[in-house]
Amino acid sequence: MSQAIISLKPRYARLVLSGDKTVELRNRIVRLRPGTRIWIYATRPVARVVGVAEIELVVHGGPAEIWRRFGEDICVDRSGFDSYIGDRERVSALVLGAVEELGGAMTLDRIRRSVGAFHPPQFYARLPAGSRLRGTLDRIRAVHGGSAGIGEGGERVAGQVDASGDGRGATG
Repeated sequence: MSQAIISLKPRYARLVLSGDKTVELRNRIVRLRPGTRIWIYATRPVARVVGVAEIELVVHGGPAEIWRRFGEDICVDRSGFDSYIGDRERVSALVLGAVEELGGAMTLDRIRRSVGAFHPPQFYARLPAGSRLRGTLDRIRAVHGGSAGIGEGGERVAGQVDASGDGRGATG
């Protein structure tokens, strides 16, 4: 199974984990296939891998087409969508499924201690079979799977996912 890691702002990570956000928008073309496992890294102040999902479908298209098909599933209003897309002619929508929330053990510091220099991706990064990062994420997931959500301020909240947030602004 192919694997990759993406970075999301904490409010969007919360929305993915809660099931409210089922489509991740990228303002460039994503070259990943359905079936790819996506590790979800929540940016600061959370600074940890908070979940994993599977790409069910990847759709490339013009902004109007993507908005028409997926606007409600992206969890951002039209002005936020337009601001994020800018003048891009083609964008990608990643339809996510099999979302699994992960415990708080996958902090940025722990990952760096395990694999050395790791910088969360701006767009996405593939995780080839045999890579130290992929092995580390798989091992930590096996030991520390689910149970902790992301609170509004980025704190760990046992047993729940805080899906609040206004959905405004750029996605991801």
